[in-house]
Amino acid sequence: MNSWLFFSSHFAFFVFINFPLSSSFDSYTNCSNAFHCGDITQVGFPFWGDGRPESCGYPELKLTCSNDVTAIEIMEVKYRLLKINQGDQTLKIVRDDYCDKVCSPKFGDTKLNSELFDYVIGSSDVTLLYDCTSSSKVADFSCPDDEAYKDVAAIPADVPRPPICKSKVVVRFSDATGFEIFNIQNATALEAVVREGFEVKYKVDSEKCGECVSSKGVCGYDWNLNETVCHCANQASESRTCSAATAEAIDNPAVVPPPAKGMN
Repeated sequence: MNSWLFFSSHFAFFVFINFPLSSSFDSYTNCSNAFHCGDITQVGFPFWGDGRPESCGYPELKLTCSNDVTAIEIMEVKYRLLKINQGDQTLKIVRDDYCDKVCSPKFGDTKLNSELFDYVIGSSDVTLLYDCTSSSKVADFSCPDDEAYKDVAAIPADVPRPPICKSKVVVRFSDATGFEIFNIQNATALEAVVREGFEVKYKVDSEKCGECVSSKGVCGYDWNLNETVCHCANQASESRTCSAATAEAIDNPAVVPPPAKGMN
């Protein structure tokens, strides 16, 4: 046999069987790294982004970091992440467009993906009204001259017949501090309440992830299958837990998982 052909065929075989293992090992290594940004630290599955690749978390749970501020996009609206409790699976968030100013809204109503999030008790919807033609039933506040609107008013979202206004947006407020909508006296006070944010609970398969971690794997997500997977050291990702061979390989790097059946 021609020596070049012999070498080429064996090299191709080597690449074929080793590429998936290397790719899987990359997922294990990369997803072992936690997300850190400002006060938000040690964040892992089900989140990804900023050094944690797509294979590390749910498609909808991408985190970004800019100037030590963590952000997440939900239903095409950008939120700042103020606090995270991975044990309770809760996030405290505030809409980025309302974090500093309430007189220049950029997005529509606050909405959540109900399959992935639930509101936590302690917050409620409020309707912000802009430049109303009839404001006899609400106390409106003047906006700065350089803002998009002249006036803004806040009323409970369940008011049956709100005034006629140029624009209205439903946002979520926290009532944890005893917030009463009609006690707000000006736009500055309203902005302070908005900056408190509100809490949501994210719904993921934490039990399956716990089994993965117990087998010395790292939790990840398969975007094609839409399910949690377990990234394992020195072998392909598994649907639930890593094999005993992988656990041994972590304790002793010299141990290599046996080849799949049918390979000689």
